[in-house]
Amino acid sequence: AGSGGYGDPLEREPEHVLDDVLDGYVSTDAAQRLYGVVLKAGGGIVDGAATEAHRIKLRAERSGSS
Repeated sequence: AGSGGYGDPLEREPEHVLDDVLDGYVSTDAAQRLYGVVLKAGGGIVDGAATEAHRIKLRAERSGSS
């Protein structure tokens, strides 16, 4: 059985999210939508700059300052 995890999903290491995508636990859509992790085309590499920018955007949306 899985669980919701602990802590803020936007603080999870992007490489750990990538591992979950590669193992089939998380879709690429969920990785981006829930964890803010953007994968490069093909899905096997984290786009670090895009991930950081997307996480900033998601945090701003949370606080209502988007």
